[in-house]
Amino acid sequence: MGRATIAVLGVVTALGVMTGCDSDEPPEAGLNAQVVAFDPAGFNGPPLAAIIDSEDSARLFAGWLADRVDSGAQVPEVMEHLELRTDFDTTTYLAIVASTGCRAPTRAELRRVGNDLRPELIGGIDHPECVRAYTPFVVYRIRRTDVDGVTTVGGEPADRDGPAELVARIEFGATPPPDLAPREITDPADRTALADELARAGIPGTAQIPETLSGPSALQAKYGPEDIRRYAFPLRSCPHEIAALRITPTELRAQAVTPPGGPDTCEAPT
Repeated sequence: MGRATIAVLGVVTALGVMTGCDSDEPPEAGLNAQVVAFDPAGFNGPPLAAIIDSEDSARLFAGWLADRVDSGAQVPEVMEHLELRTDFDTTTYLAIVASTGCRAPTRAELRRVGNDLRPELIGGIDHPECVRAYTPFVVYRIRRTDVDGVTTVGGEPADRDGPAELVARIEFGATPPPDLAPREITDPADRTALADELARAGIPGTAQIPETLSGPSALQAKYGPEDIRRYAFPLRSCPHEIAALRITPTELRAQAVTPPGGPDTCEAPT
């Protein structure tokens, strides 16, 4: 059956740091990858590594580029309207932004080691100082069968959710409280106000709601609390679906997304 929930999503808003590590490396696997976009100067934005292998993941990935679209900045042609591509049955895209310090790389390559994809930014002169760090932007086109079983990129979990993550979920059952509106709850006082509103609506487990709304955030741990904002949305979904946040230059919209390999439908919500 369908369920009504409130989904709390954290959103990246500024530059952070991406790290990875190697240990006990498995054998390297063959990989058929083509670089279809490469900007060595980059976007001067937060590091990212996004797998784009479906219409849903393409729409969510667009959130990383929303501020560029809004400002009129150029977006690589291959990244425009990715959700309209018709090759996801055979093709996967990997988009990365990574800091190379004061070195502007001259080319990009991609390796697969075990279940990990390893983007490599090669060449260029490492200057002793620069106005800002280079944050190269690269898009790889990969044969879909070559990334079967991939779970990480650069040692970190593969991202298909755009610049947001689900940090809390409160179940309502079939019917949400009336007039519950989406809102920002970055400020702890706003989380308390929402918890009070849910308590007045008779949602069970009210004593745990404030703690739930302030749940731990991997994005916050990665980018820092000053660069993360939290939003709460009422959302109806099927049991197998996950909550995601679609970001455009003009709108934030929570949506229920079927994970890879999940069923396409469920029974209609009651």
